[in-house]
Amino acid sequence: MPKAIIYYFSGTGNTRIIAEMILNELNRLNVTTDLYDIRSPFSGIPDPSDFDYVGFGYPVHAFNTPEFVLKFIDRLPDAPKTPTFIFKTSGEPFRFNNASSWPLIRKLRKKGFVPLTDEHLLMPYNIMFRYPEAIAKHMYAHNIKLATVIARKVISGKNCLPRYHFPTIILMYLARLQWLGAKINGPLIHVQKQLCTACGLCIRNCPGENIGIKKGYPKFDHRCTMCMSCATVCPVDAVRPGFLNNWRINGGYDFQGFNADDSLPSVAINEETKGYFRLFRSYYDKSNAMMKRWLEENQAP
Repeated sequence: MPKAIIYYFSGTGNTRIIAEMILNELNRLNVTTDLYDIRSPFSGIPDPSDFDYVGFGYPVHAFNTPEFVLKFIDRLPDAPKTPTFIFKTSGEPFRFNNASSWPLIRKLRKKGFVPLTDEHLLMPYNIMFRYPEAIAKHMYAHNIKLATVIARKVISGKNCLPRYHFPTIILMYLARLQWLGAKINGPLIHVQKQLCTACGLCIRNCPGENIGIKKGYPKFDHRCTMCMSCATVCPVDAVRPGFLNNWRINGGYDFQGFNADDSLPSVAINEETKGYFRLFRSYYDKSNAMMKRWLEENQAP
C-alpha cells in the first residue's frame, strides 16, 4: 500500500485542518498518510524518501512561505524523484499570494523532490478582523471538496503546478521585510499581567519556542514566526502581540459547529454578495470550475 507524509506548519490551526482533510481523503484512496507538525527544534523528522508521496502545507505570511518553513526544508533529507504536493492557506484570494511557493519549490527541487501541484485554499483570518460565521462555514465546506481533488491530483502523478508570474515573484521577495519585522516585534509581545493566569497555553502552542517564563509570566524573545498562535489561543485574551496588537483576534473558529448549523447558509459568497467578500467570488468561481473539470476529465466518482 502506498504511503504519504504531510509536513505542515500551522500557528492558529487553519493549515492543520486542511492537512487533516487531505489526510482523510488520501486514506480513503488507500494511501496510508502521516502528519508531521513543523515545530522547533525540528526533532524526529520522518525521512521523506520513505514515502511514495510528500506534501507540504503552510500559511502565507506577507506573500511568502514563512521563513520558519524554509529553514525546516534546509534540515530535511533529500528525496530524489519523490512526487510532491504543496498547499497554502490565506485569508484572501488575491494574486499577490500566488508566487509564495516559488522559493519553497526551488529548495525542494534542489533536494530531488518533484513538485506537481500547489493549491491555494482560503481560511478565515486569525489576524486583522474576524470573519462572519457564514463566511467561515462556506470556506470550510469548500475546502472539504477541494481536499478531495488535491488528493486525486497527488495520486495521478500529473504536473499541475500553476505559473508564477514575475511581478508577483518580485513582490514576494520585497515583502520579506516581514521576516525582519518578526524579529523586531518578537520581544515587544507581552501579556497583561492583571489578566494572565500563567496557564502556559501560549508557551505550549508556540511553534518557534519563542516563549519562556520570567518572574512567573510568559516572556517573548526574537524567534517569533508571527503566526499569532499566542494571541489566538490565550483563554483570557491577555497576550498583546507588539505592533500587531490592534489586529489581534482572540479565539479560533468552530468550523465543525458552523458546518453543522443549518441556520447558516451553505453558500455565503455568491453573485449577491456585497462589500469586501464580493472580491472572493472570482476565486470560488474558478475553483469550482477547476474541480468540476478535473473530476470529469479523470472520471472520478
